[in-house]
Amino acid sequence: MEFIRRHKKFWALAAIATTVIMILFTIFGGAEEEEVGMYGKVETKRVYLSFNMELPIKEMLVQEGDFVHRGDLLGILDMDAMTKQVAAEKILINNYEAELKDNTVDKNEKKLAYSRLNGLRADILLKEKFLRQARIVAPVDGTISQRLQEPGDVAVAMKPVYYLEMPNSKWVRAFASEAYANKISKGTPVTVVAEVMPETTVEGKVYYVSTVAEALPEDIAKLSGVQSGYEVRVAVKDKENVLKAGSTVEVVIK
Repeated sequence: MEFIRRHKKFWALAAIATTVIMILFTIFGGAEEEEVGMYGKVETKRVYLSFNMELPIKEMLVQEGDFVHRGDLLGILDMDAMTKQVAAEKILINNYEAELKDNTVDKNEKKLAYSRLNGLRADILLKEKFLRQARIVAPVDGTISQRLQEPGDVAVAMKPVYYLEMPNSKWVRAFASEAYANKISKGTPVTVVAEVMPETTVEGKVYYVSTVAEALPEDIAKLSGVQSGYEVRVAVKDKENVLKAGSTVEVVIK
């Protein structure tokens, strides 16, 4: 005790130093969270393209792997019969218009011609609308990843005939183990590391976390060392086109 009393100034300074060290450790060391690593695959956003009517397909104009531009014609239904009907009705319209201009035609005949003329015009408008719907046009630039039907097949309304992959619209489907699932939420910032180029990273943000665990794909299970996990979807900003569709990546959450 005598020793402590003689050196109480020293011990006071030591206590203060210890307190400062603990505070600094908490701020710069202890507060840092463990990195969470997840493995997943790079996906591209895709849209399906379909006809709006149930008719035989006349033409499928692009193949799998073709790059198409917005507005390109991709497919046509067999509307030959309706096209011929429209052409015939347009001839009748010309005839009825000529009757209305002919002063030698009886008034009653002109009334009948006028009535039929209006009916034909309405019918043509409707059929031309159908003819426009009998075409598939690319809504955006992209690559045809799947062609699901062929000429001669019967198209079904809203049934996909093409899948179109949208460039520069990538996302990552990763899987978090149960141990880390509670550390992830919508909006969590992440870093995506390409397996083939670990020195290159892409920033992203979580936008979906599954609430139900599922069996992992075999290759992801081998990398992560677990057999089940929660699906996590990550939006990425890949302006430099670093990530390749289908490639394996690691998603790191800090």
